[in-house]
Amino acid sequence: MDIRQFRHIAALAEHRHFSRAADAIGITQAALTQSIQKIEEFYGVLLFERRYGDVTPTAYGELVVETANATISKVRNMQRRIRLMQKLAAGRLIIGCDPYFAEPIVTPALIRLLADYPKLNFTLELGGWETLQDKLIARELDMYIGFPYEAMDSRIVIESYTQPPFIVFGRSDHCIMRAGHVSPHDVFQYPIVVPKASRWLRQRLESMVHLEARGDEPRGLPAYLLTTDFGIIRQVVRSSDALGAALPRAIEADLAAGIFSRVPLAELGFDFPLVIASAARHNTTPAAEALLKEIRKEITAIAAQT
Repeated sequence: MDIRQFRHIAALAEHRHFSRAADAIGITQAALTQSIQKIEEFYGVLLFERRYGDVTPTAYGELVVETANATISKVRNMQRRIRLMQKLAAGRLIIGCDPYFAEPIVTPALIRLLADYPKLNFTLELGGWETLQDKLIARELDMYIGFPYEAMDSRIVIESYTQPPFIVFGRSDHCIMRAGHVSPHDVFQYPIVVPKASRWLRQRLESMVHLEARGDEPRGLPAYLLTTDFGIIRQVVRSSDALGAALPRAIEADLAAGIFSRVPLAELGFDFPLVIASAARHNTTPAAEALLKEIRKEITAIAAQT
């Protein structure tokens, strides 16, 4: 049965009269009668009792009427949601993002979009590529913004960008700020408070750092605290000798206010790759397109500042 036939069933059940039901849905009585008869012939059961001009559903008819009303309601709701999505008056997005890029790129984009379209709903899930790749492939995420993976899965499509170097920062009166030049080894003498680095970033940083292993001292990158919450990172760095790392834009207000200062570490002066990733052959919703537009603006603005 198609939606047209469901409407015929629902109208006849509501008006209990062929002529009145036909008028209500804008067809002739003969067309309505023929439509109902075809449905009854198809299923081999009587759907309506006809008695003295009054029409009532049989037990079979009641089941079909219930299904017709539910289907019509779902179709109307679908049509309404499509219209709302077209106007960006409704919609839901689930975004995966590496913590390094959440504040400087995704947050400003979301603020602008929600100012224009306050009824959109967003979920922002923070994590690295290793954590969120499977969710993206399974389409549990609409998009991912972060560092690329070494071997991108063929089920994922990406837009590639370059971001300016990260900076290491600490509280302004930290003793490391008095040094004319700071080496990676100097930095790692202090607690490090950062999000968990992607494999690409870890390998790049480890190639810079040559720590001498003594006894059980681990090789690689030390860290005092790994967290996806930059609010926690700010609090710990502000109140201790710990150092953090971020895109300059993420802490530009703190730098301008003199709360934090940039550690003079020249070795970190290389650009970083950034990707916007989505599942291949995944239809982009109007809300996702609008958010992507705002994210691209942020990426361009950051690149223009360098």
